Amino acid sequence: MNTSSSSSAVATKPPQTEKRRRIFRIVRIGLGVTLIGLAVYVLWWRQRNVVSRVGYLNGTIITLYATIPGTLTLKDLRPGERLSAGTEIGTIRNDRNPQLETDRQNLETRLNVALSQQRGLQQKRNSRMALISQLDRYQQSQQTLEVRFAQEAVQRTLGELRQAQEALAIARIEADRYTSLVETGAVARQLADEAVSRAKQAAKFVESKQAELRRQQTALQAARQGLQLDASRTFSFPQIRLIDLETELVDIDVELLAVATTIAELRREIANIKQQLSLQRLAPVKVPTTAVVWSVIHKTGDLGIPLTAGDPIVKILDCSDVWATGLVAERDNPRLRVGQEATVRLLDGSDRRLTGIVRAIRGGPGKVEVGENVAVPPPDLVRNELAVDVQLNNLPEDLSAERFCGVGQSVEVIFGS
Repeated sequence: MNTSSSSSAVATKPPQTEKRRRIFRIVRIGLGVTLIGLAVYVLWWRQRNVVSRVGYLNGTIITLYATIPGTLTLKDLRPGERLSAGTEIGTIRNDRNPQLETDRQNLETRLNVALSQQRGLQQKRNSRMALISQLDRYQQSQQTLEVRFAQEAVQRTLGELRQAQEALAIARIEADRYTSLVETGAVARQLADEAVSRAKQAAKFVESKQAELRRQQTALQAARQGLQLDASRTFSFPQIRLIDLETELVDIDVELLAVATTIAELRREIANIKQQLSLQRLAPVKVPTTAVVWSVIHKTGDLGIPLTAGDPIVKILDCSDVWATGLVAERDNPRLRVGQEATVRLLDGSDRRLTGIVRAIRGGPGKVEVGENVAVPPPDLVRNELAVDVQLNNLPEDLSAERFCGVGQSVEVIFGS
């Protein structure tokens, strides 16, 4: 009974083994076909898209420098701390600046001298103005007297003219009377001739007085206008002094204008130096834009540390300018262009994909020093390789300031055809 059972089991064993072998063979063939298909798909996908060999997120680093020499007192900052634009993170104090202080004292001395000169010139001008006013009154009084004198001369000449006219009338009557008597033989011819001669002389005297009256009237008119016609023009003492004072007043006004210009310039220079002293004594250290603390170069504490102008203080990361840099083969250069769309895949296990566009393409070796103040310096590139920068359209919220906005994280950059 047992013998027959054993013979039956041995007889059925070879068919089961053969069946398992066939199943394993089919599985191996299917797995091989799957791997080959996957390899073909990967090759096709890589032929269709350009994929970076190495990729990483990068950002702009801003270094804050000391603007003046002095003692720096910095707040307690930690890397990864978010800072808003305009935040004051420290101060630099410099209570000693002998050169600016000396310049300020010299300028103030010059200003005091100029102000004293201005006051002296103003007093001189006021005294000259008072003297001009007094001499002007003298001149007006003199002109009034000259006009009155000319009026009296006109009146006197007018009276003399009337007397001469009356004498002329009497002389003519007498000449006519003697002439008529000569005709009747009552008097001698000589007496008649003498009477006619006296009438002619009286007529000439009247004409001279008329001419003198006209001259006196013209002189009166000239005196009323401040003119002189009797002889060559001569100036009185008040007039001479007025001319001299007016000329001197013009010179004083020119000097006053020059001194006022000097005073204004000195005041501007003093104001500028005071402003420089204020800035040189206390200079705040402010964050120019919203950023993240990348590294603190100097830990100052409460006592502070001395710095010179231009010394670096702190480095901050501008999270508003984060991009992805991918290194690709140079043979793919014809398939790349600025403005091309790209996909950035995060290699942190989340397989998240970010979108962006190509903003810069650099080719050839020697890309280690690119002249940029970046968080992650470019790696040593091999020949025939390109560095392509991709501007990201969005940044995940979890890439926060505490994580330095993801800068330095590895990514894979895929450029569509």
